[in-house]
Amino acid sequence: MLNNAGTLVSNEVINNLLRFSSVKETSEKALATLGNLVVTLMGKKVLESNLLVPENLIEIMTWEDKPKSQEISVYILMILAHQSSVQRLKMAEAGIVHVLLQVSLLGTTLARKRALKLLQWFKDERQTRMGPHSGPQTRRLSIGSPTNHNEASEGKRLMKNMVRQSLYKNLETITRRANADEGSSKLKFLATSSSSKSLPY
Repeated sequence: MLNNAGTLVSNEVINNLLRFSSVKETSEKALATLGNLVVTLMGKKVLESNLLVPENLIEIMTWEDKPKSQEISVYILMILAHQSSVQRLKMAEAGIVHVLLQVSLLGTTLARKRALKLLQWFKDERQTRMGPHSGPQTRRLSIGSPTNHNEASEGKRLMKNMVRQSLYKNLETITRRANADEGSSKLKFLATSSSSKSLPY
């Protein structure tokens, strides 16, 4: 199949597969096909530029009643995020971190493993941006109502940074706990998903 990927991949084909993947009755087969296409150069390129990605795949990650679809969806996002800060930024803006935290705690063994790997990438990237210090330096603001638009914008920005830092602190705590649990579990369950046997992650 991979040898014929060049003839299979097009925006129309990818759009159809993504639409089928959003229907629970057909999602597993459609995602399995996307999982094979995303490892090809052309397939990855078309998926990266598709308007339904990553939101469509992130939504599928929330399907607790479709564990195999969840596993393959995380896998596809891993391939897209690998060595691509642009794709990771798109995923972060689409709210992937919160969903990954849920999967890392409630998903299957394979889904948890993949979610933890993705979370680690986001964590490492954040630490690289932040540098060795505990957080960004912020100037002191006077108490009271902002007197102009710039101060109001600055206040909103600082509040957003505080919320983001709190989120990532929780992320680090959860990933540490989940990694500890993962290390003590038996890894034989990683090979139980028939739809993921050929996937490298």
